[in-house]
Amino acid sequence: MDKSKLSGAILICGMCLGCGASDGKIKVYPVSGKVLVKGQPAAGARVVFYPTVDEIDGKKLPTPGGEADESGEYRLESYTSKDGAPAGDYKVGITWLAPPPPNATGIFDQKDRLAGRFSNPQSSKRTAHIEKGGAEVPPFELQ
Repeated sequence: MDKSKLSGAILICGMCLGCGASDGKIKVYPVSGKVLVKGQPAAGARVVFYPTVDEIDGKKLPTPGGEADESGEYRLESYTSKDGAPAGDYKVGITWLAPPPPNATGIFDQKDRLAGRFSNPQSSKRTAHIEKGGAEVPPFELQ
């Protein structure tokens, strides 16, 4: 077998082995919601759901997150784009970064428009419960 065919066979085998990696994943369900600030959509707000337990059946829980669109709506993702979140209880952290100033050199130059009041899930007091099958979370209305 020439080297190019051997490389192709190794690549295919590696891809097949990678398929079994999903065994360590916990089932997720579609989850969406909205972020509103003073009644208006918080486009670009980042919502992160922190599980209240570390694992289920010996499998580590992901920390799902999503970003609000122009209407303030977000869809959570755990493993792939907008795939959802595992069923369970969560503490929720929310940040809403302002656009970077003209001379910004990176994300650290951006300010949280919410002044960090909701970014820490322990102090924000925001929670959510996800049922098997998915959920539309009630809007997070921030002041």
